[in-house]
Amino acid sequence: MTPPSHRPAGEGAPGPADQRCREIGVQVVMRFAATLRIGRTYTPDNHVFKQQIDGLLETLAPLLDDPGEAVLVSLEEDLYLNGVRIPVRKNSIKFQNSALEEFRRRGIAGLRLQAGIKPAELHAFFRLFLQPEVYAGPELLAACLAQGLDHVAPAIHASTEAPEDDFEYDSSLQWVGEAFGSDAAAGDGAVSTGGSGSSGGGGYGGKGSAPRGAARKNYSQAIQGARSLLTTTTLQSGLELRHGKRVVQPLVDGAFADEPVVVGLSSLTHKDEYTYAHAVNVCLVAVTMGKLLEMDRRALADLGVAALLHDVGKSAVVDLIHHPLESFTDEERAAAERHPVEGAILLAHTTTLNQTTLRCMRVALEHHILPDGSGYPKFEGRWPQSVMSRLVAVADCYVSLLGHRSERGAVTTPYDALGLMLGPLRKRFDAAMLWALVQTVGYYPPGQLVLLDDGSTAAVLAPNAADLARPHVRVVISITGDPVPQDHPIEYRPLPKELSIVRPLKAVEYPAAPEPEAAA
Repeated sequence: MTPPSHRPAGEGAPGPADQRCREIGVQVVMRFAATLRIGRTYTPDNHVFKQQIDGLLETLAPLLDDPGEAVLVSLEEDLYLNGVRIPVRKNSIKFQNSALEEFRRRGIAGLRLQAGIKPAELHAFFRLFLQPEVYAGPELLAACLAQGLDHVAPAIHASTEAPEDDFEYDSSLQWVGEAFGSDAAAGDGAVSTGGSGSSGGGGYGGKGSAPRGAARKNYSQAIQGARSLLTTTTLQSGLELRHGKRVVQPLVDGAFADEPVVVGLSSLTHKDEYTYAHAVNVCLVAVTMGKLLEMDRRALADLGVAALLHDVGKSAVVDLIHHPLESFTDEERAAAERHPVEGAILLAHTTTLNQTTLRCMRVALEHHILPDGSGYPKFEGRWPQSVMSRLVAVADCYVSLLGHRSERGAVTTPYDALGLMLGPLRKRFDAAMLWALVQTVGYYPPGQLVLLDDGSTAAVLAPNAADLARPHVRVVISITGDPVPQDHPIEYRPLPKELSIVRPLKAVEYPAAPEPEAAA
């Protein structure tokens, strides 16, 4: 987000609106610091603390009425309110220093409140804010999403530079601004729609694409949202599927924007990281396939939530499994094969029963059932899978094949994964869903490295709907064998007819990354 702005020298005195923000800002900072001080002294339910919340809202009321929001952020050593620098005065300096320190401690730039906020919502926010050892940075934002706080959230980043138009908004949370950049996304270890692939693919150009080398923030927000939805505490206290829809909505928007699907899990090693990223990647692939099958937005939202929660039952059996898949004991295999039933039970117990819940329950229960009646769980006779379950089953398998958590997965490229599904594994899946997968990722999926007939090596950026054999690519190794500098990219959108793909490269053939000195 970019609320702060510096007034150039010689431009004159601030206008009435700026002066109004300055005066309100001084009072807001004092109220904010006092609220935190009282919150650390009294329990959040104490009447004294609630009075501080009321007082803070009363101070902010003029801005919440007009222009309808209040954005308090820090930049360097200054505080800004709605883009106007708050003056430092003798009686307020200790409060400003306190606010700056509180923001630094949580790894955020500040706060943003919108018109319509109620005391109870701000009270719920401060419950999270007062636990910096638990909620900081993106985790604080994710917790706010999980709590359904629609009118208040942390601002993760502030800058004096205006963002690129395509990156100013997120459709589900337009007021978050540049909540996640490439640095925040890097920790997720996964590659987003339109971002740079794990194999070196660059950003996908055009409307809605990320700056080169940056993961799209809607993917990063989905990772954080999945983390908040799938934590043990949330699963035990009750899921709110409307929060799940908020998490998947940017991915639905991405499907309608025809953004390419890139799945990358090569750097995920921690169990929880893999769980969250796997859920989001399955959601991403499934939603894009659903869009291709002409599902409407409402159905895609339900599909996205169901895909996000398809493995939720694993939380009930994870403590019973101690070996990798290839080394399962009989007891561990039985526990693993019970997770679909556990997922359906958990969703039934912890969510409000409605059509979305029923669809999520079916997907959780059915995504490992095979068309021939095999798979698990076992049923008497043939169990008719829902369309969403068949779709998620294909997306789940594709993403799982790319997960580098086993010896097999470590050498599986996107092209290999697609080949396995269309070859040895094809009888496990609905033929129409396999067709949708091919149309979604192309013959050469994004992130795949390919050898071109001129001797150069290219990374696939996106499929070409007009000709799946000629995707959009970026050359990463030139015909001379030298790495292509990122600041002078060679891209073909799509691959021209005078060039052809000789073959996709295996993981063992991927060129090594240049040394840091050479890369610089």
